[in-house]
Amino acid sequence: MQIRILIIILFSLSVLLLQKISIGKRSYSMSGLRPPAVKKLKKLPFILLTILCYFIALCALAPQITTMVTSFIKTRGPLFVSGFSLESYRSVWFKLSANIARTFLYSTIAMVFMIVIGMFTSYVIVRRKSNLTNILDFVLMSPYVIPGSVLGIILVMAFNKPPLVLTGTAAILIISYTIRKIPYIIRSSTGILYQLDLSSEEASINLGVSPMKTFFKITAILMLPGVLSGAILSWISTINELSSTLILYSGRTGTISVAIYTEIMKDGYGTAAALASILTFATIISLLVFNTLTKGKGSVV
Repeated sequence: MQIRILIIILFSLSVLLLQKISIGKRSYSMSGLRPPAVKKLKKLPFILLTILCYFIALCALAPQITTMVTSFIKTRGPLFVSGFSLESYRSVWFKLSANIARTFLYSTIAMVFMIVIGMFTSYVIVRRKSNLTNILDFVLMSPYVIPGSVLGIILVMAFNKPPLVLTGTAAILIISYTIRKIPYIIRSSTGILYQLDLSSEEASINLGVSPMKTFFKITAILMLPGVLSGAILSWISTINELSSTLILYSGRTGTISVAIYTEIMKDGYGTAAALASILTFATIISLLVFNTLTKGKGSVV
């Protein structure tokens, strides 16, 4: 099993390395003076593609819709009975509300760390190219392809002995989330930076503004769409994280995903469906907030 995991990791890291080499040989900067033109499809291709898109979306939403409906069905132990009620949500509120609060708290703290670290490292990777920054980019992207359980075991081995014992605490979960999900912000931020022309930054520096002020007043603002895209993806992915959490959590640090897993193991399908629906609602609200902040011009992919 260990050999198989190692082969998968090495293969995935090789793909990331090839991607890095390929991107480094091309220029994607865009001044904005000649934006890409929008091409309108003819009526028949437009209708066919629209039907295809709606079909794919329906297939993707079907499990979520099924889970939401299931969460309102009456249950009697592990069995579903006829009728609808809010009993599953009532059970979640009185028994598992702490798991919900911890999930959103840990994810928000991790997202703040990811935004700060991701913005600065992305700028260094793109604007200060060198062999060292190439290695930095590769190292920061590697957690994306490492299984969460493997990362959890690594963190347990690293922080299970003095002088820094973090196993079983909220801190080790936040560290795990930050390490595991920061590639989303780094990749989206670097993608934006590759498209930004250096002329605006150079003009600011030539006018006497320090590089640090230029970064915060110009570059960081221009990076905002990419940072928001990565942040919303990171946050959504973090609140749903299970593999590393199962290795690292304790009775005091359980999250929604852990509660869903334990409820299913106890045949509490109604409660598990209610918890899964809460995660779905949180995801939908996050996407709506993101679209509002970016006025529909951003992207979460």
